[in-house]
Amino acid sequence: MNTIQHLLARASMILVAATLTALSASAATFRFADQGDALSMDPHSLNESLQLTITANVFEPLVGRGKKLELVPLLATSWKQTAPTVWRFTLRQNVKFHDGTPFNADDVIFSYERSKADGSDMKTKIGTVKEIRKIDDYTVDFVTNEPFPILPDTINTWFIMSKVWCEKNSSTTPVDVRKGKENAATLRANGTGPFMLKSREPGVRTVFTSFPGYWDKVESNVTEATFTPIKNDATRVAALVSGDIDMMEPVPLQDIDKLKAAPNLKVLQGPELRTIFLGMDQ
Repeated sequence: MNTIQHLLARASMILVAATLTALSASAATFRFADQGDALSMDPHSLNESLQLTITANVFEPLVGRGKKLELVPLLATSWKQTAPTVWRFTLRQNVKFHDGTPFNADDVIFSYERSKADGSDMKTKIGTVKEIRKIDDYTVDFVTNEPFPILPDTINTWFIMSKVWCEKNSSTTPVDVRKGKENAATLRANGTGPFMLKSREPGVRTVFTSFPGYWDKVESNVTEATFTPIKNDATRVAALVSGDIDMMEPVPLQDIDKLKAAPNLKVLQGPELRTIFLGMDQ
């Protein structure tokens, strides 16, 4: 999966469908802009589309989405329903976090408990799960409160954190960033994903660098990616047209046709996995 897909799609394919890119095939540095910024690098602190998209470059779930939105194995190599209320996941071996710590079942169980704690905005992701049982270092059983046949579909944006790192950095529980609280996981990150967090300036710039120890093959030549929040639509479009950035999201609707006509730009459009509706209180 390439870098653009990691930045825009790997989290859950839930961003606006029209995205604009001017990235050349030979680029080694990728520059991306959005109208907002992630409030935290903690993947359990906020269940919000941009937050998930940004942190998905550093952290990974057990199950992800492929190029055609199908479920694909990530930190889990396989899964099956062994009983009406039990899902067994076989975990990927020889995976390391960015600090070199091995990934195993303890990290999955820890991430589950962490996601249930105060300060977490991920309770709905694992709300149907009663407990996670460790069978061995690379096998876990998810026990649900009732039969739940779509469990793998619901955890594709539930990211796994390192138990060792969180304990070492006093970040065993997430904090509510919307209330101005912070801990080590707010500004720092240690995942298993294809990119490591190099630097973080909230509201200004976030820089990622490729992780040489990543377990999978990355279909990209990008070695560094820079994310810059640009709130103003016109300023964001101007930055792309001038070459200051390689990709932007969202594309202002009023500019789509004009930008489609630009010879060096391309509007990317595709399906989403979310449904937005207006409910009437009657």
